[in-house]
Amino acid sequence: MTSFMCSKSAIRSFISASKRQSICNAYFAITLFFVVFINSFTLNAAEFKVLALVSDRSAVSMVAGAHQFLAMQEIAKTGITIRSVSQLNQLTNSQIQQLINKHQALLVAGVFGESVERLLTLKYQSQQTRLMLNTDRRLMALHHDKQGGRTADLPKEQLLSLMTALDKNNYLSALADKQQQWPQFSYWLQARAYWQNRGKENLGHLFEWLQQIAQPQLTNGNDMLLAQAPKILPLQPIRFYWQEQLISKAALTSNIAKNIAKPVVFIIDHDTGDQPGQWQLHQQLCQIQWQCVSVLAGWGKASEQAIETIRQLKTTQPLAIIALQDFVIGGGEGREAVTKKFNALNIPVFKGIRVTELSALAYQLSPTGLPSDSVHYRVAMPELQGISQPHVLALASSAKLDSLTGASLSISQVLTSEVERLQARVTAWLALRITENADKKVAIVYYNHPPGRHNIGADNLDVQQSLWQILLALKAQGYDLGPEADFPHSADELLDILQLKAVNLPQDAGALNKMSPLINKMSASEYQGYFDTLPDMVKAEMIEGPLGYLHAQVNDYLFANGKTELEKLPAVERSSVLKALLENVASTSVDLHHALDGIRHKGRARALGLLSQLTDKYEDLITLRLKGNELAATQWQEAKGLKDALIAMQIEGIRGWGQVPGKTMVWNNKILLPGVQFGNVFLGPQPPRGWELNEELLHANMTFPPPHQYLAFYYHLRDVFKANAIVHLGRHSTYEFLPKRAVGLSASDYPALIIESIPSIYPYIVDGVGEGIQAKRRGIAVMLDHLTPPLATTELYDGLLQLRQLIESAEAASNQDTKKKAIKALRHKIQVLNLTDELVASMDEELQVRGIGFGEVDDDFLLHEVGHYLTKLQEDFMPLGLHVYGKDWQEDAIDTMMTSIEKGELNFTKHQRNEIKQNLIKSPKSEMSAFLNALNGGFVAPGKGNDPIRTPDALPTGRNFYALDGSLIPSQLGFATGQQLANKARAENPIVDKTHKEAVILWASDAVRDEGAMIAFGMDMLGVKPVWNRRGILKSLQLIALDDERAERRDIVFTTSGLFRDLYAQQLAWLDRSVLLALAASKHVIARDHPALMMALNSALQPVEHMLAQQKHEFNESLANNMVASNWLREAQALLRANGNISPELLGRQASYRIFGTAPGAYGAGINRLAERSGAWQERKQLGEAYIKRMSHAYGVPNENVAMGSNVQALFRQQLAHVNSTYLGRASNLYGLIDNNDAYDYLGGLNLAIETIAGKQPDSFVISHANNQQLSIDPLQTALLSELRGRFLNRQWIQPLMKQGYAGARTMGSEFIENLWGWQATSPEIIKSWVWQDLKAIYIDDSLEIGLDEFLQEKHNVHVQSNILAVMLVAIEKGFWQASQQTQTELAEKFAKNIVENGIPGSGHTHANHPIYDFIKPMLSAQLNRQLAEVLAAANHTPEGDVGSGVQHIQEISTELEQQRNEASKSEAKRASNDKAADRQKNDSKESANEQLVEQDHLLLGLTVLILLLILAGYMRSRRQLSKMEH
Repeated sequence: MTSFMCSKSAIRSFISASKRQSICNAYFAITLFFVVFINSFTLNAAEFKVLALVSDRSAVSMVAGAHQFLAMQEIAKTGITIRSVSQLNQLTNSQIQQLINKHQALLVAGVFGESVERLLTLKYQSQQTRLMLNTDRRLMALHHDKQGGRTADLPKEQLLSLMTALDKNNYLSALADKQQQWPQFSYWLQARAYWQNRGKENLGHLFEWLQQIAQPQLTNGNDMLLAQAPKILPLQPIRFYWQEQLISKAALTSNIAKNIAKPVVFIIDHDTGDQPGQWQLHQQLCQIQWQCVSVLAGWGKASEQAIETIRQLKTTQPLAIIALQDFVIGGGEGREAVTKKFNALNIPVFKGIRVTELSALAYQLSPTGLPSDSVHYRVAMPELQGISQPHVLALASSAKLDSLTGASLSISQVLTSEVERLQARVTAWLALRITENADKKVAIVYYNHPPGRHNIGADNLDVQQSLWQILLALKAQGYDLGPEADFPHSADELLDILQLKAVNLPQDAGALNKMSPLINKMSASEYQGYFDTLPDMVKAEMIEGPLGYLHAQVNDYLFANGKTELEKLPAVERSSVLKALLENVASTSVDLHHALDGIRHKGRARALGLLSQLTDKYEDLITLRLKGNELAATQWQEAKGLKDALIAMQIEGIRGWGQVPGKTMVWNNKILLPGVQFGNVFLGPQPPRGWELNEELLHANMTFPPPHQYLAFYYHLRDVFKANAIVHLGRHSTYEFLPKRAVGLSASDYPALIIESIPSIYPYIVDGVGEGIQAKRRGIAVMLDHLTPPLATTELYDGLLQLRQLIESAEAASNQDTKKKAIKALRHKIQVLNLTDELVASMDEELQVRGIGFGEVDDDFLLHEVGHYLTKLQEDFMPLGLHVYGKDWQEDAIDTMMTSIEKGELNFTKHQRNEIKQNLIKSPKSEMSAFLNALNGGFVAPGKGNDPIRTPDALPTGRNFYALDGSLIPSQLGFATGQQLANKARAENPIVDKTHKEAVILWASDAVRDEGAMIAFGMDMLGVKPVWNRRGILKSLQLIALDDERAERRDIVFTTSGLFRDLYAQQLAWLDRSVLLALAASKHVIARDHPALMMALNSALQPVEHMLAQQKHEFNESLANNMVASNWLREAQALLRANGNISPELLGRQASYRIFGTAPGAYGAGINRLAERSGAWQERKQLGEAYIKRMSHAYGVPNENVAMGSNVQALFRQQLAHVNSTYLGRASNLYGLIDNNDAYDYLGGLNLAIETIAGKQPDSFVISHANNQQLSIDPLQTALLSELRGRFLNRQWIQPLMKQGYAGARTMGSEFIENLWGWQATSPEIIKSWVWQDLKAIYIDDSLEIGLDEFLQEKHNVHVQSNILAVMLVAIEKGFWQASQQTQTELAEKFAKNIVENGIPGSGHTHANHPIYDFIKPMLSAQLNRQLAEVLAAANHTPEGDVGSGVQHIQEISTELEQQRNEASKSEAKRASNDKAADRQKNDSKESANEQLVEQDHLLLGLTVLILLLILAGYMRSRRQLSKMEH
């Protein structure tokens, strides 16, 4: 046979096979098809062939049954082929079709997910017997046997009756009754019985039964055949193993009663848990310090009964449960009942996970950890029952092909180290059950980021008062809080102590010197002893940074233990692991390049060159190994030399944190550990994420590890203080955002290293579910949700109230003169309040229709629009003050919140209102009760997290919140909302040009709140809608036909937050398919007019191939009406011009990318951290470039040509260049645009990135849908400034915060002002000088006359004021605020005096090296300058032994380097100008040549097919002639 040798590069995702390589692959596939096709005619007619398609989990059992059956045959008359779902996923639809056509019988068992859609689109032979067993019910439509039963003919109620599980306690009798009831399905019921009772005997009988009922000559009646059916061996629905020995329920009760000295741990597993490959996990989990009970229970009712058995046990020893079952225990029907039993048991419940898709080596390289498509059933659904703290305990061993059936089998391989880690965690929780409160040690960690005295706090939580309430509660419960004399007498005294001993001041040498004698310290040698115990790769990363980690990782796989393990794998798996290693190299290289781009260092150019060489060297070595070549030590030494040279340049962040003890929070060679200890309770600030490179960039950035002091702090809590539990108070900590895997962490992932086996308890705001779920999963924590502050509708004040009065006067005027005077005063007031721009933005569409400017608006229209503006403002909610954890609300706060809840979109009965109110009233007590119960090792009940106004079911708080199951998103309600919003967007924002695109931002928290409304919005803009199954799970997509109301399909670019990517990866895949379906709507038009691109188009559409046949669409939409298709065509042609050798597969995929986000494992667009570090940049364009580099990773349907998360910056720039409109949804009544830094990070950053590329900002809109009855789409300017006026300049918001002292001041200065500054940096056309002038008037000059100036001067509040003043001065220095010289001098003097008298707060705007100090020097007196210089000198921290790296501030590029770069740019521009015309001509001819080449390839392919058809025809003719001769 002819040998085809076709290869493709594995070095980078950007490089793939050439067009001719693709044709070569096509020839091979066609030839193979004909060989298989011809062979199918020569099969032995006497052989009965069965195909079984089965889930990966059940493949081993099915194969065992097949072997059992085949061994019993005296003469081999039956051939059995088995394929797992994983194998099925590797086949095309046509290959699956061929496979099915070759078999007389088809058995499908345990198949769910995308495979279902593919199977439903295929064609089936009328004589083929097909049985669907315990699989997606849609597949029952394929059921076919001699009895002729059709589920499609059954009403819904009858179908449910047929499918209902049998009573396993009386199984055979129940089966017989059901078969009598359903005679036309009795064969199927018999087959299902074999499957459900498992075991190799039953599954062997299943094949025997299938052979009997599929015989063509079958004549026996139902009763006779059923009587002769192989025996069913009923499986016990619940089985108990005591210390690995099978025992009865009665014996279990007796054994537990006799052995009360040890805790009892129940391992809940599926009824297959004792099969080979599954039972080993039970054996390793059971350890001598426990009494171990394995509970194996069938799906559904049996599992619920098993939990009930545990609940009924009468015992005094501590109990715990490890759940190995996925989905929910008890099934959908038993979910709530099981949850109630967990609550009654009040014991910790842990999640253990078997991963069948990944080997140990592949898992080590996976940035996601768990496969994203399994997170919902392995982690999210168990969370619905309060099952949390997931641990991956077993992975797949090397897959092996079964020689008899062809099934790919992967036996579970237990991870001993991970089992030991879970055992330690369970033991720690059990210790909380038996340890007396007086002996328990509790560490409470609070947020202090950016580090400094002005920033002890959390999101909408008064941390100072909350800590006080917790301490009092612990004291009342008998916890040891030390001598009474050392315990503070009030919350204010507590704050004084924290400010003295428990804040981070990494850049203030004077403060560290004063703090050092007062706090805990760790010597370098002590920390070194701990550090030496860490994994080698972690140590390499800590010392040498991400480059050190990468080098250690590559070394391991090419030369060390990883190499040994690789050699044990089959060639295909070995290749897959090495390709994943290549992806890691490329991803890390891009991140490091980004870090170098933002650094001032004289050797920056050399560093970039070394990085490029090192990347090439790693890739060359891995590629050699991929080809099977041995590597010489000298080759590795070259790589090591490059790595060492790059690290030797001492560039911060590239070199890592250096040798122990590092520099962060180090004084006199000792690591400082701020905090205060009251007896057995420790309070301390979470350590800084690292200040040497740039702390704000490092926070929530998965690229860089935490500094040594971070690890030392938690080591101290665990091993020195010996905490029994660690509490992180409030949204949010930073440890859940530390590097490595997203879900299913291993012991080497930083969050796991930090928390180890210590119980982690995490109070968190109930409306912060998106980030909260991340904290829960990556923080390995039990969440305790807490209330938001009371929310109230906005009250008009001062100038806004005067506007309302003028409108009422005009409308009530009895004559025209009075009305004219009122309107004249109204117009003047609008100007005084700087409202014109906002009103113009909100009226823009109407003004354009009328063809007039704002000054020409008639009086009645003006009254209407201003009135509407004020009414909308009054409908918005605002928080009044901050919540105090566990503290009862005052009656007026309860009434205010209830009024707001009743103003929401839901209508309540009197009973419901009373119930909501009672839940609200008891919430604070529930919070503290849950907190104390968790510290006792109890169970924290699950609850729905959300905005309490739109979802009162979120009350009472104090529960372990969960998010909506991703498989239900978008829900039908969510889609209805999204569709309404899309209709408004199309009506209000027409297409601008033929390349028109729009961008939609996806956030996890809003997806939880709105059930996927913004996902639905994007789908509807594309002209696609979901198709749900009966359980509300999204199962497919459908094109929406264009009509008069929907004249076009919009082209949508999606940007995803890192949290959305992690929580809703499947939704990203559905959105990707939506884009492709929209593209397919013009498939025939592209085929007709651009045949050369058909291979690329077909390749792009491969992920939706199975959906196309289901569409009622002709796929011939005009490109003028389909922006997705027209843009795809334009972009594909551009890519082809740029690279004539690009493969059709890569071309089609790259032109269809529409979903972008940060790299796998990275969080945040980075704009917020750069903005907060105001000394780190000079031009806004630098922020735009940072956003582009960080967000340029593509996501969607997994693709073999390009890994999801690959960096595709050029493609991202291409998409952004044509975006005309951007949309951000807001579904919360609490959170707006200025009270958090995510809004300007993603929306502000996106707009700035578009401006950086296209030269101007897009039209930007905020979609408000917290209330589905008041949906609106507002220009960003209107939304932003109305929030500013309505909330942050309003005494209604300010005064409640003033009552809360320091915490309220922090909310004003370290949250509101910081976030406003972020909008200033990204959207200067909105935040104009008047904004800062108004802020100064209110916050500095107290124009509201509420004593705000004095309040911000009080005690610790003054640090907040210093930060506010610094931001204002930076706004002036950077040219955003055109302030008078008098104002500048006033602010400068006040700021300088604050620093001199009170010290440096410590923020990114006030550290001792900030350029703001040089800016204000000329405005200060000589004496004040001298005093300020002394303070800055004392604070300027240069650690001993620091030789200096040359690193100062990001993007403060030296003049010399800038000049060199400018000269090079001019030279390049000149060359580009000279070559431009020639290049254009060359590109045109290249495109023509490329299309001709593709057409020639098509011709050659067609010729080959024709020849093979002729050969086939000749062969068939000869077969017929031979047949005649034989007869």
